[in-house]
Amino acid sequence: MILATATFLAAGKDAAALTADDVLNNMSNDQGISYVNGVVEGLATARWLADRPEPSGMQCIYEWYYQTPIEPVWNSVVQWLERHPDQQVGILMQVLINRECGE
Repeated sequence: MILATATFLAAGKDAAALTADDVLNNMSNDQGISYVNGVVEGLATARWLADRPEPSGMQCIYEWYYQTPIEPVWNSVVQWLERHPDQQVGILMQVLINRECGE
C-alpha cells in the first residue's frame, strides 16, 4: 500500500490538467468526448455533494449536457474550447455549467 501511494504521488508531480488545445488537437474525437464526459461527471458529482440532499443542481447539469439531440451542446462546448485553447478543460466546463445551471 505504501509503495503504491508513493508511486502515485511521484507520478502526480508531473501530471497537469489538460488544456482545451490538448483535448481538441492531441486526442481523437472519441477520446476528447470521453474526457469532457468525465469532467462533466465530476462536476455533477461535486455539485450533488455540495447541495445534498438536493439533487436539482446535478440534474440540471445532466439534463443540459446529455440533452437530445446532443449536437447543439457538443458544438457549443467545442466552440468554447476553441476560444480558450490554453485554459484547463475543467475550468472551461465549469463556466459553461454555471451559465446553464447556476452555482
